[in-house]
Amino acid sequence: MCKHILNVQVAFRAPCCKRWFDCTECHHELSDHPIVVAPELAFACKRCKKCFSKILANFCEEDEMCPHCNNNFAIAAELPG
Repeated sequence: MCKHILNVQVAFRAPCCKRWFDCTECHHELSDHPIVVAPELAFACKRCKKCFSKILANFCEEDEMCPHCNNNFAIAAELPG
């Protein structure tokens, strides 16, 4: 569970270490290396638990939804108070 974004809707697989994280801050805290930026990322939806990938260079409004359950994962983050 992410302590940085309380309402996180997806996890992502970091291309550098192939481990799953809820946010880049979680990666920073739990890894011994900087995160690597890649043109495509793998995501796992928190609602339906299915995985999908997105090409980030072409990311647009329709890409903000899980392709399996239509969960909108690009929402305003709820940050801890």
